[in-house]
Amino acid sequence: MSTVERSTKSPRELYSIAKNLGSWDPARVSLAEDRIHWSRISPEQKEQLIKVCALFYEGEVSVSDTLAWFMLAMPDPDRRMFLSSQVFEEVKHAEFFERYFHEVCGKVDTSAYLVPEYRGVLLDELRQRGEALGRAVIDGNRQALDLALTLFAAHYMGIVEGELAVTGYEYFDDLLAKTGLFPGLHEGIKLIRADEGRHIVHGMDYLRQMISEHPEYAGPVRELFLRESMQIPGRTNFIFTPNPFDLDRDRLMALAYSHVEQRLREAGLA
Repeated sequence: MSTVERSTKSPRELYSIAKNLGSWDPARVSLAEDRIHWSRISPEQKEQLIKVCALFYEGEVSVSDTLAWFMLAMPDPDRRMFLSSQVFEEVKHAEFFERYFHEVCGKVDTSAYLVPEYRGVLLDELRQRGEALGRAVIDGNRQALDLALTLFAAHYMGIVEGELAVTGYEYFDDLLAKTGLFPGLHEGIKLIRADEGRHIVHGMDYLRQMISEHPEYAGPVRELFLRESMQIPGRTNFIFTPNPFDLDRDRLMALAYSHVEQRLREAGLA
């Protein structure tokens, strides 16, 4: 097992950064040009953009709701302090996409895009992990709680934020660089990505700590990431069928695999 250098930012330091850099307001991002650009793209292009934004919105709502379990179960007060800022930021991210649908894309049933490849990882399985945390807290079972906290961090910060979301940011970067469209979306994504960077740093630091203290957790965490890697082709096919912006799907798929490997390295498992 290779060693990974611990983040130089403690949970308290990350909390201080969040106070200063995480205070942006989704309501202040201008969407005027985006509305004009939306009227100029094809129906197929609109559908793909809605698909990706819908998955982001549903994911942000889900993690906003579920993170409270992790925060309340976390025994470390400094980590709870940081997680309180993360809950606030996740709600803001959901607000941004909600506003984007309302003011740019129009009324959309975002839940219709939660195909099985995404529903489990973003909603159902994440909720189950939150409920497992709640049961362990109520039962006072510290061993079960530590394992539940570890698997929650791997699922939430390692996979949802650390693989799915960051690959989605690359999709938006490719799209916006190729087309020069949607400056408001681009600004919102950059702000969200900065917040999520702090979330991933903290989450992977915690995951690395727990695996170091409990080497027996390495197997279940590695298995979780391996299962995630097996889902990447199906998820990529859903996003890029069709591919009206003619983006490089193979590059983005390779990036998804590389993000999984990076998270494993950060956890000390590769």
